[in-house]
Amino acid sequence: MKVKINDIELYYQKFGTGHPIILLHDYFQDGSIFDKLIAPLSLSYTVYVPDLRGYGMSQGESTHYYQTDAEDMASFIRKVNIKKPYVLGFGSGGNIALALASQYPNMLKKLIVAGTYLNDDGIDSVHVVISNLRHFVHRKQIDHPRNVDFNFDLNNLKRITIPTLAVVGEKDWVKVDHVRAYSDLIDNGRLIVMPRQTHDSYLIHSLKCIDLIKDFCK
Repeated sequence: MKVKINDIELYYQKFGTGHPIILLHDYFQDGSIFDKLIAPLSLSYTVYVPDLRGYGMSQGESTHYYQTDAEDMASFIRKVNIKKPYVLGFGSGGNIALALASQYPNMLKKLIVAGTYLNDDGIDSVHVVISNLRHFVHRKQIDHPRNVDFNFDLNNLKRITIPTLAVVGEKDWVKVDHVRAYSDLIDNGRLIVMPRQTHDSYLIHSLKCIDLIKDFCK
């Protein structure tokens, strides 16, 4: 399905019945990363899986700017008439979700961010070196792209009032202490460390966090 928002047609998929939940993918991906989660979640929720602007089947060119995508998501929620959804954002999708929750405090019910860092201090330095080397060798964007706005204003986190779950893998290249620090800035924030998991092993094409999502989103 497609819906006209702002200056683009945004593509999204809709599955199941129940309280709405929106799944937001990372930059340089699309909604297909949630393929394993959609079916089990659709048994209990109405699942919305949009492609961010410039990705998948959505029109436009990605700005890689959280504010633009947060405004897109706010317009999407209003246009499709989604009432108080849960939102799960992975990677940059988590930054978009945090921006949405901080700027539209009455729009969402609960928030999950996974594998999300708010500035470069949140990344393991070894990962940055390896990522840059791969970028040089393969000449393509990977998981630490240079042209993305990574700096999220931490003061905005204090404006988030809804229950928020910050998830990170024990072996993630996103620093656990970084996620702990920003989750502490959110009044109803809580940290979950996924044992033995890497950056995306528990969420992308995986069912490992399905019980966690269902337990939190009720």
